[in-house]
Amino acid sequence: MNSVTLDWHGAVAVISLNRPDAANAINNDLADALRNAAEAIASDGRARAVIVRAEGKMFSGGGDIGAMLAKRAEGDPAAYGAFFKALVEGFHAGIRALRALDLPLIAAVNGTAAGGGMSLALACDLVLASPRAKFVPAYPGIGLSTDGGMSWSLPRIVGPRKAMQLLIENKPIGADEAASLGIASAILPEEGFDAAVLERAAAIARLPRKALSALRDLIDASAANSLGAQLDLEQQAITSLAVAGDAMEGLDAFSAKRPPTFTD
Repeated sequence: MNSVTLDWHGAVAVISLNRPDAANAINNDLADALRNAAEAIASDGRARAVIVRAEGKMFSGGGDIGAMLAKRAEGDPAAYGAFFKALVEGFHAGIRALRALDLPLIAAVNGTAAGGGMSLALACDLVLASPRAKFVPAYPGIGLSTDGGMSWSLPRIVGPRKAMQLLIENKPIGADEAASLGIASAILPEEGFDAAVLERAAAIARLPRKALSALRDLIDASAANSLGAQLDLEQQAITSLAVAGDAMEGLDAFSAKRPPTFTD
């Protein structure tokens, strides 16, 4: 059984974590498959939005504790350290491949996202959650710091002080609280959840892809920039987009009072 599957719904690519019997825990195979799926989407070229979802009752329980215990039981600390490093490097390669996509990333969380599972969800641009979604930092509970970019994404969403509080307390964050904190972008009904996520993704896929990509780049850069530097970046981005096809189509559609059809 493939630990990650890739399906297509028109211009929407759907990546599914597919280890439901193991809580979709992240092992080397899943990490590699996640990277391969992202690279396949990039190579294919037809996607305009990407959904990251999971089979089963959990989004992901994070790193594969069973695999960690089995490797540690071999009694070789150096080999265990190498194993752990390779696992994190593989997971990070998957995160990097996803973020390298010139596309909106949408996490569909219909269950618990813990540790690396929460990191994976937060690596996406939007997090659509069902009422039974839970987000658990998890790392400090087993004596670890974060991976998967959580130390970058969580402070940007909730602020540094709140991020530290959430990590220290290590409590499950329910869907309502996640929405109030900005961790979840929206809560969708559990019944018909996947269809509702796909409907939203299809609507996003109709938006101007290059403009959305530029917006992500600008937001990512903003925390490290002065206002002056950010104004310069905005000028470069908007000027480049203004002469592209989607901006021309947007102006024509506005003038004709019709919905635009973006193709860039």
